[in-house]
This record gives sequence, structure tokens and C-alpha cells, in this order.
Amino acid sequence: MSTRTDGPRNVPALLNTLYDEGRTGTVVISGAPGGRIHLRAGRVVAVETPGAPSVESLLLASGRIDDAAWTSACATDGAADGRVGAELQARGLLAPEEFEITCAAAVFDGAFALALSPPGDWEVTEAMPAVAIGPAFEPQLLAAETSRRLVLLSRLWGSPAEFARTRVRPAADVPAGVPSRYATLLRAANGRRTPRDIAFALGRGTYAVMLDLARMRELGLLHRERPAASGRPSTAPRLPGPRSWNVPPASDLSLPRRSPGTHRPHRTDSV
Repeated sequence: MSTRTDGPRNVPALLNTLYDEGRTGTVVISGAPGGRIHLRAGRVVAVETPGAPSVESLLLASGRIDDAAWTSACATDGAADGRVGAELQARGLLAPEEFEITCAAAVFDGAFALALSPPGDWEVTEAMPAVAIGPAFEPQLLAAETSRRLVLLSRLWGSPAEFARTRVRPAADVPAGVPSRYATLLRAANGRRTPRDIAFALGRGTYAVMLDLARMRELGLLHRERPAASGRPSTAPRLPGPRSWNVPPASDLSLPRRSPGTHRPHRTDSV
């Protein structure tokens, strides 16, 4: 069912309509990056997009589990119905709720990645299988958090969409004593990678990487190249900022509390 001509005018409005209807299904979004939003009774349980690391990428690239363990867990009965997390926990590979937290992080990061560029078309289909299904989130919460992230990055860097396409490299005069989180990003920022590339390489969320990179630029730790997909010069403001190595604590990056009747809040910015 296409919704471009006679339905909601954008994806958030579509999700709100499906939430009001209590629909179970999958919203397939075309474009770049495009992706799939999986719904259960109107709530979002998974977001899959090439624009952000999946649950699999987050767990494997970070070294939390290895390829063999993931492949084996996915081969069990019920994995296609989203129960791979229970299998990983049963094998002692993940602590209780760890898979759920990773799924929540991927949902919010996927929604953020989808918002970085306008969608092409969209279609609501019957529920498609998704290996990684986690907590269910109301679309309003997802939209509010995505807006918060876009506004924050706009203040720190400029256009988030342009930022996502920008290759970054370390400054020539990076001082010693840089926090380990920033040092890891500096090693990954080789002048050829975009924030999305770095996120996939490190097994971290795209938004979390972009937020750290924006703050590192304020500290003079990074230089940026031209956006990877555009030859247009950057128009993002240059913000000097103080040179301080106080890395924001995780509590500054947490998601807002959820409304009553939903799952517990999960921190996703630090993934």
C-alpha cells in the first residue's frame, strides 16, 4: 500500500497513523539510505537501514560476540521470529537485558539515520521477518528523540546531513593524554572515512560517533574534508570551543524517559 499520494505526508505522520490503528507490519522505505521499520501493534520494534549499524554489526564489530556465535544462534529455530537474543543469552554470551539494550540503541540510531535524507517512496506491507527484535517504542518518542539529536548536531557542526557525508582526519597537533574514547576515533578517522564508516568499523551508533566527532572538532582534534557525496563547499559554522579533555559522561547522553506502559528507558548514545 503506497502512502505517497493519498496518505500521511511523511514517515513520522505515517507511523503515528499506524500506531493509532494498532497495525502490525513493516514500512519499507526507498531512497538513500532507505530501510525497513518493523511494527508490532503500532509500536516500533526494529529499524533496519544501511545508514546505521544493525544489532549484528554493533555486537560483532565491537567484539562483544564473534561471527561464529552469531551465525550459530541465527541458525536455531525461532531466530527468524526475533528470538536470537534469547538464544545468545541461553548460551551465556550476553548478560540479561544486554541484547534488549543493543536493540533499543539500533532502533533509535536507525531512525536518526533515516532522517538524515528525505525518503523516496514508502510502502506498508505485512510483517516481514526481523532477526533482532527488541523493546517496542511509540513513534512519538522516536520522532522526538530524532529531532533532539538533529538539533544538537546542528548546533555543534552545522547540517547533520552534510556532516554524515564528511570525511574526517586527525589534526596534525593532537596532544598527548586524549581520552581513550577520542583516541579510538582518531585512529579510525583516516581522512577517507565518513562518520557512518567509522560507526560500522567500531561497532558504535552513527549518532554517537557523530556527536563525539563534533565535540572533538570543537577541541581542535579533527579536520574535515569535503563531503563524500557532494563537491559543494561546506557551509557549516566553525566553532572554536575551549580545549578541554572532559569527555561528557554517559548520563548527559541518555534518552528521555518513556511514557507509562512502555519498556524502561535505554541509553543509546554511548553505543
